Amino acid sequence: MLAVLSFHLNWVLGLTSLKDGAHGQPRSMYSFRHSAITFRLLYGQGIDLLTLARNARTSVDVINTYYASTVTGEQNIALLQSRRTRKAR
Repeated sequence: MLAVLSFHLNWVLGLTSLKDGAHGQPRSMYSFRHSAITFRLLYGQGIDLLTLARNARTSVDVINTYYASTVTGEQNIALLQSRRTRKAR
């Protein structure tokens, strides 16, 4: 099943001329994992790294080293300056 899915992904990427990423590296199914984790860091509405790492079955160190390396502190400035609201009981 994985081989069939990989074949179809490569076929679609070829049709859309998206076989190579922004930095020239070839895209694969693993690229979607990287994109999903990076987008969660950017747009995750305050998700903490430990929760993200556990859900991705990786460590916080790996998240910081590989996935968060493309995220700058200024991109999440609103999260730093915001206050968390308490849930009504």
